[in-house]
Amino acid sequence: MRQRLTRRHWMLLAGSGLLAACSGTSQKLVVQQGLVPSAWLRRLPRSWRAESLDWRQSLPAWPSGSRCLALTDGWAMANQPLVAQAWPQEALEGLLPLAQPLLPFGLPVGFGPWLLVLRNRRDLLAGGGAERGWSLLLDPSLRQQVVLPASARVVEEIARRIGDPAESLARLRQQALGFGDHDALTLLLHGDAQAAVLPSRAVIPQLSRDTRLQALLPESGAPLWWALLQQTAQGEAPPVEWLLNPRRSPLLDQLLRAGFTPPLERPMLQAALARQPHAELLLPPAEVLQRCTSLLPLAPEPAPRG
Repeated sequence: MRQRLTRRHWMLLAGSGLLAACSGTSQKLVVQQGLVPSAWLRRLPRSWRAESLDWRQSLPAWPSGSRCLALTDGWAMANQPLVAQAWPQEALEGLLPLAQPLLPFGLPVGFGPWLLVLRNRRDLLAGGGAERGWSLLLDPSLRQQVVLPASARVVEEIARRIGDPAESLARLRQQALGFGDHDALTLLLHGDAQAAVLPSRAVIPQLSRDTRLQALLPESGAPLWWALLQQTAQGEAPPVEWLLNPRRSPLLDQLLRAGFTPPLERPMLQAALARQPHAELLLPPAEVLQRCTSLLPLAPEPAPRG
């Protein structure tokens, strides 16, 4: 005898995501390629699916069914939402204070410093060389051997940390083999470059695999990169359970190994960080972290009077 489904049964099916999975109307999380570790994406409920997109010059048209986006801070600010976005309160609790200014552009879910990475140049770090910090990029032996970020603002921030911004920027450009993020690590690994400035998420997984690489976070701090979730105009936040998954191990350990640090208060990460070989690059010491900067939109120039 066939049993009729009650309203309660239909609600349970909808809540589990089975109806969306069967009907092909799953919610879509569009992810900037390589930004969010797959270990977290695989935990999306059945009612959601992730779609990875690669773009370099301009924001793409978002695929049909896009409900939420995962973007780096620069792209999230370029795609700034028109209205304030509502996020579950639980996902906002425990965020680092330096994550708060990013909230108008999305929910910060990952972050880290840009790092100075060398290939087979331990000589530059020997004898207190690491104390030179970002100035190492200006070493004569690295002329036209440095790959700098594609972001002009990241390069300008590094120049500011070296010394006179205009002079340092000119000297950095003389050192550059090229500017780019996508191919920088490949050039470094293949020996076509000796130094690069890369986000920690690209570097951390490589340090344990390739002993030729050395990564430096200068004591003077660094610009920070961010991963933000941003709801589309007709979108919504992913389920709160998924948003909170990175706060617990084993997923938290997996994210840290991938160079993706949830921007949470230090006590919430301490146990998992203690199991990582490069914890100081994942969450810098407090005195270094306070010298790091997020590259927020520039304030508009004041209108002339009169």
